Amino acid sequence: MARVTKDQNVEDYLRSLDRLLRNVPVEARHGLVEDIAEHIDEGRERGRTESEIIAALGSPESVAAPYLDEVLREGNAPRMRRIRRMLGIVALVTGLFAAIVSRSSDSTVVNMGFGPADAQGLSINYGYSDVFAATQLLVFIALALMVATSAVMKPVIARKYSIAAALIMTFVVLICGTGLGMFFVPSMITAWMLAGANNLKLSHLSRTKRSRRIQIIGGVTMLLPVLLIISGVITGAVDGAGPYIYLVVALICGIGFLLNLRVALWATCLIGVALSVLSIIDQGMLMAAFWLAGIAYFYFGLYGLLWFEKRALAQ
Repeated sequence: MARVTKDQNVEDYLRSLDRLLRNVPVEARHGLVEDIAEHIDEGRERGRTESEIIAALGSPESVAAPYLDEVLREGNAPRMRRIRRMLGIVALVTGLFAAIVSRSSDSTVVNMGFGPADAQGLSINYGYSDVFAATQLLVFIALALMVATSAVMKPVIARKYSIAAALIMTFVVLICGTGLGMFFVPSMITAWMLAGANNLKLSHLSRTKRSRRIQIIGGVTMLLPVLLIISGVITGAVDGAGPYIYLVVALICGIGFLLNLRVALWATCLIGVALSVLSIIDQGMLMAAFWLAGIAYFYFGLYGLLWFEKRALAQ
């Protein structure tokens, strides 16, 4: 550990270097600043002045440049660009699909209590429902475009923009509540995934650790209903073929997700899409359940396909 320096010029130099490296992964940034501080201390011990040491090192910009170039290369790597483009497409498609689903049932406006009750009555009784539906569709599309825009921005600019977009979508979900708000959840999740994809500070190791956490959370989330179904079958609380079909599906997706099997990840995505489509068909009490379950399955599968490292083939 380098000793704390008292020289103002050295402190300013290290502070400027740290600020220039703000988009570099945290571990690499701290390591470089620490190495420079140790180099300065070693130079002092050899009798050199701070000015001589700093002059030999060069400006903070010249020291930081190679590391910044490396980060930008990684941010613009084909895999990262492909992930951002895919998430941009997902943002547009899910935004439009959510608008269609939200308008497929009158419960979106009336039973889910979106907007003041008086306004809902006016919409139904005086023909304003078409205006409301068109406005709602435009809102969904506008927010989807807002989320997708960061997919085509430069990584450094996209990071702040995507975080802002994710915060806006989170606010929209919270302010709209459990009714209309649940249809904005796909755009919110996509926005946060784009914020993560645009975060140049995350090193490969940090992304790997995060993927492992998601792998455990997703696997447990998909396997937990299996225990409930088994207990229900044993106690006789559930019957019919439906629970057994879901039991098989949950086992395949949950175990496959934990084992990082590409087939299972694709199956998880497709099952999520199928469940979301069922929310259009079922306009009863299960509509919200199908919709939210579909979102969970789809995004867990999508995250795995985009971020999980492919399993090495057996030799």
